[in-house]
Amino acid sequence: MPATLQVDVYVAPAIPIANGHPDPSKRLFSPISCTLIQGPTSAVLIDTPATIDLAQDLAKWVKETAPGKTLRFIYTTHAHGDHFLGNPVLVQHFPEAQCVATSTVVNDIEKQWPESLAMWGKMFPNGQIADGQVIPKPLNADGEFVIDGYAFRGIDVTHSDTEASSFLYVPALKLVVCGDIVYGDCYQFFGEASTQEKRKQWLDALDQIAALKPDIVVPGHKRESQANGPYLIEATKEYILTFEEELSKAENAEALEKAIVSRYPQRMNRFLLEWSCKGSFEEYSRAKGIGR
Repeated sequence: MPATLQVDVYVAPAIPIANGHPDPSKRLFSPISCTLIQGPTSAVLIDTPATIDLAQDLAKWVKETAPGKTLRFIYTTHAHGDHFLGNPVLVQHFPEAQCVATSTVVNDIEKQWPESLAMWGKMFPNGQIADGQVIPKPLNADGEFVIDGYAFRGIDVTHSDTEASSFLYVPALKLVVCGDIVYGDCYQFFGEASTQEKRKQWLDALDQIAALKPDIVVPGHKRESQANGPYLIEATKEYILTFEEELSKAENAEALEKAIVSRYPQRMNRFLLEWSCKGSFEEYSRAKGIGR
């Protein structure tokens, strides 16, 4: 079947977080990629941003980008709220849309609920998070669904920046929407992937995507201007390996953070970098028996 699908990517901008950090450069959250795939009559949206205002802007963009199309599915790549807490806003605008994810991702969202909702509410307080949150429905075991005769497949990985992660594969476009398995120019989150074994699993997930030989690769977080290509798989892998190298040399978390900023000065979200360095250095020190 010739590809008559179209793909567009909306990047919700970086916004302030209420973390009270003394460093102003560490008071912004990363921009978030939201991917719209449309056929002749229907569309699929992958991931929605956390806050009401960002989700309202996304809904407006979807209407402008796919006028007259029915949004059939909203797919959530993984269990981090910055990729699905905007779902209620989108469903208000597109009531026919089904919120879905792989069963693995759904189970992890349920496991973290409602504590995770409270955490995001602290980061984005004063009514920024929508009421009426609904956990996505699990897809069938094969992760497949269809619009306009085209197959979409949600595929789980063992670990990325969190345990329950998936990517959406669209064979007709040779497209992979990666969630946080692949990053653009934002500091990768190692707060949960804080051990060498978990980061090795992340590298395995990148190999899993690369094996599909995609032409289009959409990362979970990126600069708006950044192109969506397979080079991002290697860039994400290189960052993980660089982090491992600098971690093995660093005397403390602050030195590790400084080294990563020196090597990747263009990346965004210093707040998550600090968090990642603290957690990873603590785990590294424990594994090596440092400080005992």
